[in-house]
Amino acid sequence: MSISDREELAGPVSKPARRKALLKYALKAVVSTALIAYILHTQVDNVDEIWQAISGADPWLLTAAFLLHIFGFLLCSWRWQILLRAQNFLVPIIELIRAYAIGIFFNSFLPGVMSGDFMRALDISDRVPSYTQSLLILFVERLTGMIALLVLALIALPLIGWDIVEETGILWVLVAVSAAVIVISLTFLSNPFRRLATRVSEVGPFRRAQGIISKITETSAVFSGRMGSVYGCILISVVFQAIVVLHFYLIAQALGFGVPVIYYFALIPVSLFIMMVPISINGIGVREQAFIVLFGFFGVPASSAISLAWIALAFALVQAVAGGVVFALRRKVATS
Repeated sequence: MSISDREELAGPVSKPARRKALLKYALKAVVSTALIAYILHTQVDNVDEIWQAISGADPWLLTAAFLLHIFGFLLCSWRWQILLRAQNFLVPIIELIRAYAIGIFFNSFLPGVMSGDFMRALDISDRVPSYTQSLLILFVERLTGMIALLVLALIALPLIGWDIVEETGILWVLVAVSAAVIVISLTFLSNPFRRLATRVSEVGPFRRAQGIISKITETSAVFSGRMGSVYGCILISVVFQAIVVLHFYLIAQALGFGVPVIYYFALIPVSLFIMMVPISINGIGVREQAFIVLFGFFGVPASSAISLAWIALAFALVQAVAGGVVFALRRKVATS
């Protein structure tokens, strides 16, 4: 890796950026704590009901849900490998699984300046020396996931009945997200975008970023010429997002929810989109409120909705801890 590439990788972890990220993290922690306190105080009559629901959950269904979570993680690593290969980077799947696990750990436990995507890009920096290009590939990977989530939700809408769609208001969330995804996708993959970016890089103050802008246009052009790989990743993402929905469905079944499976293909995507609003840590507080509102339309009590959210969060944290172990072992090997 060249000196300029190393500087590109080191830049995002400067002290001012770290302080800013820590402040944001602290604010998100306050929001999460306040939301949980508000929910428990106003919407749950007896907090013990949550623990009773969790302790009474079917262990076999919970095990199946957790295994689905693990399978989805492996599927995502394969999707990442396909996008890397489209950009002519050949990375063994085992390295991507390791990097993905490390990314999950940092996403769950550490501030945004050391985000999961940054650590995933850093972990394979010997294979993809450009930090900018590596992050752009991850950006496209996340975009395919959002497209797939939208596809599942939009297919499910007419199946669950328009009266419920109107009552829950989920259609407007999906319309807003769809518009954003379409605009971002078409912009990033378009020739006009690349021409504009090239011209901007030649203007005075932007010349210092000419190398980064060049990587952006180069990556965009390669993906535009290899849309077969992108479409393939969208199909993989559809399978992955279906697994995510079934993961939540199995947890809900373990808790005794009586909501038909088809409804989850609309409710879970909407919940996940709402959780993407960056106002709390890992969606804590937002997730619980979304589940209370959406599942409440089907008669699910708040304590059960919270139980669903907390079990799903616990599974994610177990996976994150495993990623932390991988990271610790990786550092030990690197420094020995």
